[in-house]
Parts: sequence; C-alpha cells; structure tokens
Amino acid sequence: MNQNINKFSDKADNYAKYRQGYSGDILEYFSEYGFSSNSIVADIGSGTGKLAKLFLENGNTVYAVEPNNDMRNMADKSLNGFENFISINGSAENTTLQSDTIDFVVVGQAFHWFDAPKALVEFKRILRKNGVLAIIWYHRKTDAPFWKEYENILKGNIPEYKGSNHRNFTDETMEKYFSGDYKKIEKIYSRELDFVELLGSFSSSSYTPKEDTIEHRKISKLLNSIFIKYLKNNKIISDFGMEIYIGRI
Repeated sequence: MNQNINKFSDKADNYAKYRQGYSGDILEYFSEYGFSSNSIVADIGSGTGKLAKLFLENGNTVYAVEPNNDMRNMADKSLNGFENFISINGSAENTTLQSDTIDFVVVGQAFHWFDAPKALVEFKRILRKNGVLAIIWYHRKTDAPFWKEYENILKGNIPEYKGSNHRNFTDETMEKYFSGDYKKIEKIYSRELDFVELLGSFSSSSYTPKEDTIEHRKISKLLNSIFIKYLKNNKIISDFGMEIYIGRI
C-alpha cells in the first residue's frame, strides 16, 4: 500500500494544474439519493482536491481523506478558504473518521488504488444508514485517432504502463460492491488542450518518468510529433469519457 501511496509524490503540482476537473452537472445524479447542500461528504483518495472542490462550492462539508503528503498539501493550499473543508491524513482502508457520520462517500479517479474489500468495510463503517457511495472515473477515448497514437507511445516506451488500471473493473465487478440499488452513468466531455497542458497531464500520471530525465524528454518529443498532426489553432480538441457508479452498499 505504501508503494501505491508514494506513486504520486512529486507529481502534485502537475496534477493540480493539468488534470481534468469535475463538472457540476454530475451533482444531479446525487440528488436522486437525497443529496443536498447539507449532506456530509467524505472524498476518499482526494488527491489535490479537484472533486472535493465541487462539493465545497455546493456548500457541503467535505472530509478530504488523502494519504500522500504532496497531494494533500496541495489540496490544503487551494481549498483552505472553504470553512467546510476538513483535510484528513488517512487512507481508504483507515479513514480515521467516526462511525455513522457520513452521508456520501465519493471516490474520484482513485478506487483502483484501494484494497477494495477493506475499503468497502471502512466505507460501510463511516456511512450513515442508507448512506451512498459514488465511484467516478474519467478516461481517454482510446478509439479516437489522437488518443490511439498517444496510447501506443505509452505502451511502447513505458514498461510500467499497462493501460488505465480502472479498466480492470468490469460492470460485473462493480455490481458486487453495491447492494443492487445503484446506477451506472456514462458521459462524454470535450476539452481543448495545448501542448503544455497535454504534457503536464501526462507528467501527472503515476507511471510517467520524472521530468528532466532522458526518458521524459524522449516521450515528450514523441507526443509533440502526434500533437502537431492533430492540432487546430495550437490546440487539440479531445473527448474524455466519464463513468459514475452511484448507489448504496
């Protein structure tokens, strides 16, 4: 587990600047489960606070639970203006939160790092009766020509890269984690990226070589070569898919 925790050390700055955030329209799916601005939210594996910010702006009290010091410190800096933001040095398997105190547990782009059986026991402990779990992932649309070439560059140059880890979680796997009262929502978002943003997003990933290394510079050149092929007005327009699993556990 410690090895996973440390994968994002020294990547928090790029993560905060260049990773995709979360659109406010996803909150409509929470309202079906009694969500309101008074709901208490625990954001588990909260990273630099991108998902937590969405709920804080909605007026919710948010416990942001993050084990990586670099990521948590970045969230603390960007979100300390919210009085209802509580930063927690904890993990999915040991949140340190009190039992029966949370209305919604949310996980953005992090569930694949957890020990799922232990995390679910912990979520059940901290959730109130009829509490709700929402697991959210966004991903590159690898059937698009640009992202196909991007994917091939990663697979051909980064031995540790095996594709996005969350793709190993099938609908059948996810169904086991819920009591049957859940929904899967799929959405598509478009995003414009210049090369600095593309490279910054790449550099924020757990598997990427450290910046200012030969390996990083090599891949940067390869990425620039395909970026040039697809750019329009110095940017590319890219589609991202988002999957939301939400329900009771």
